[in-house]
Amino acid sequence: MKAITIIVIVYELTELLEYDNARKGICDTMKSYELQPTHENIMATLADNLIDRNKDVFRFTTLLDNIDDSCSIALDGRWGSGKTFFVKQIKMILEAYNPFYKDAASDENALIKSYMETCKQHGDEIPNLQPQVAVYYDSWANDNDVDPILSIIYEIIQSVNSDFSFKKGKSCMQVAGTIAEFFTGKKVTALIDLSKEEDPFAKLREQKNIHELISAFLENLLAEQGNRLVVFVDELDRCKPNYAVQLLERIKHYFSSDLVTFVFSVNLDQLQHTIKRYYGNDFDACRYLDRFFDLRISLPPANLTRYYQKIGLNNGSYVYENVCRAVIKVNHFELREIAKFYRVAKTAAYKPTHGNYHFGFSDEKALQFCLLYVVPIMIGTKISNIERYSAFVKGEDSSPLIEVMNSGELGVSMCSSLLNMKETFSEPKQQSEVLVKLTDKLNTVYNALFTQDYSNSIYEKHIGDLSFSQSTHDDLMRIVSLLSDFSDFCI
Repeated sequence: MKAITIIVIVYELTELLEYDNARKGICDTMKSYELQPTHENIMATLADNLIDRNKDVFRFTTLLDNIDDSCSIALDGRWGSGKTFFVKQIKMILEAYNPFYKDAASDENALIKSYMETCKQHGDEIPNLQPQVAVYYDSWANDNDVDPILSIIYEIIQSVNSDFSFKKGKSCMQVAGTIAEFFTGKKVTALIDLSKEEDPFAKLREQKNIHELISAFLENLLAEQGNRLVVFVDELDRCKPNYAVQLLERIKHYFSSDLVTFVFSVNLDQLQHTIKRYYGNDFDACRYLDRFFDLRISLPPANLTRYYQKIGLNNGSYVYENVCRAVIKVNHFELREIAKFYRVAKTAAYKPTHGNYHFGFSDEKALQFCLLYVVPIMIGTKISNIERYSAFVKGEDSSPLIEVMNSGELGVSMCSSLLNMKETFSEPKQQSEVLVKLTDKLNTVYNALFTQDYSNSIYEKHIGDLSFSQSTHDDLMRIVSLLSDFSDFCI
């Protein structure tokens, strides 16, 4: 009797393990594919060259190494294209090559240098990079500060290898005074009293000594820490207009040192809109920004093939993956949008588009068509343009469906189930065949889903082998909402 009990227990444990493993696979569908710019992810991406940008990092680092005067660079890229990741990789490399950096001799920095070796093109030599102090400044996180100059100085002092420390909770003017006193040896206690003034910088401008304080601070800093200072200013295009303008003006006015390079990772198009919100729509924002940027460099595109391999979107044998890639291309999604889109798309319809589901009847085939094609298109439209998505589901705009299906990324043969007898999408081979346009068929499907009134005598709409009804529409909306029986997620 005991032996039988043991066998039953083992069987139940086996069943439980199989369920857990299956559930783990389901939970993987809801995982985030976005690469956060953490230290671990930056190292891993350098090691794997995940999106094939290592060579671009190498070139940009070499560019920085060859600058010998005051220079401001605009690194232009759309939101979500990986600008933050890019500049943090460069910052990590500069720190690895700076012998004054606190971890300069670590095994990790030796690895970073080896990654640089693999990036060089034929005939290139890895430069003996000069020591550069690298500082990352998130302007969006600081746009509530009293003055950007003070918060930039704070980030600089926090980034260097020093035992000197303080809490940011103190007034910014106290911080500025302490920094200047620490690095220059001058007594600037009077500077602290200015914190009570309504506009402390107005008083400082009257004294005309802020240039000297900042210059002395930089000179003393670099005398101990490196040859140059490189400040990576991120998220400027997301700041409040007054802070963005103030930051640019302050940097131009107070940091015009031949020893300093500023790298602004921005979306220039959005930044111009920000500037116009401050100065007015008729203001020439492009020429205004030319005052601040000596170089404009576009962030090179990521290698999506490598990225798709990493997130599992490279299996061409599944229709669903092919449609997802077409949606990404048509909507010009950047890395962050791709990660968000594919996470939702997998959660919504991974099971029925990859599992052993049988769609035999005409109404089931209509739902299958929606799962394979309409669902990813709707999810992608919702992410790219919520107003366009709203028009789509109201029956006012079929263009999202038409654009993806006619993009050339998907063959017309994939829609053969929409054809009636004797209809064809290609040149007729027999006199009895009738040539039809894919666009016309797709519009018929769209109307069946979003404009057809099924409340009267019409209960279903037949298109080829498919049969659409009010139930098809309702099931489709539930699937896109992630609340259908097909949804798999584990948060």
